[in-house]
Amino acid sequence: MSKILSCALIALTLVASAAHADNLIVVNGVAERGLDPNLVNISISVWAKAPAAKQAQQMAASQFKNVKKVFEDFKIKKEDVQTDNYSLNPEYEYDQKTQQNRMTGFRVTQSLQVTLRKIDDAGNFLDAIVSDKKTQTSGVNVASLTWDSDKRMQVETAALGDAVRAAKVKAEEIAKAAGVKIKAVGKITSNQSQSPPQPFYATFNKAIAEAASTDVASGQIKVRVEVTAEYEIN
Repeated sequence: MSKILSCALIALTLVASAAHADNLIVVNGVAERGLDPNLVNISISVWAKAPAAKQAQQMAASQFKNVKKVFEDFKIKKEDVQTDNYSLNPEYEYDQKTQQNRMTGFRVTQSLQVTLRKIDDAGNFLDAIVSDKKTQTSGVNVASLTWDSDKRMQVETAALGDAVRAAKVKAEEIAKAAGVKIKAVGKITSNQSQSPPQPFYATFNKAIAEAASTDVASGQIKVRVEVTAEYEIN
């Protein structure tokens, strides 16, 4: 008897859950806002190669000294410069005669992330970084430039409110057309896209630095958020 009663209770619970699931309107709301960038994040690599490891390190240190001078000229704070990788690796060349790899020397690479807070200086900064001090055996490369803003979080929060309001309007229209009324909000989930900083990729080399000053355009940063909302109806 107790077994039959338990089965009946389980069945009743499943029916109630199904009925509850049917009494929902599920909608999504999307919002997008734009903001002007006030930061530039620049990825830089200082490199050098030489027959001996110590020599490669010394050459890389010399290039880094030039880079630090540029940082000082543009008044970049220490907290806005971060070394995210430093490597010293042997380099090999395939020997056709012996059909084996032969070590030819060593290569040093130091990767830096730099935040420039005066975005109007971006072009001049790139010109200064990629100088005529670059040689066949050492130099500085600019891998990427990314526009960002320190107000991104506030804009994302405001856009989130826009998305919730958009979802509510959509749910009310559906309820009106279906002849039902919204009773309460069941659940709201943020499917917020990361809205990464806007990248600008380019190859900067000695020829470009000598030819003319570098001009980069920032445009606007787009922040996009999305929510999924469940509304209970009766």
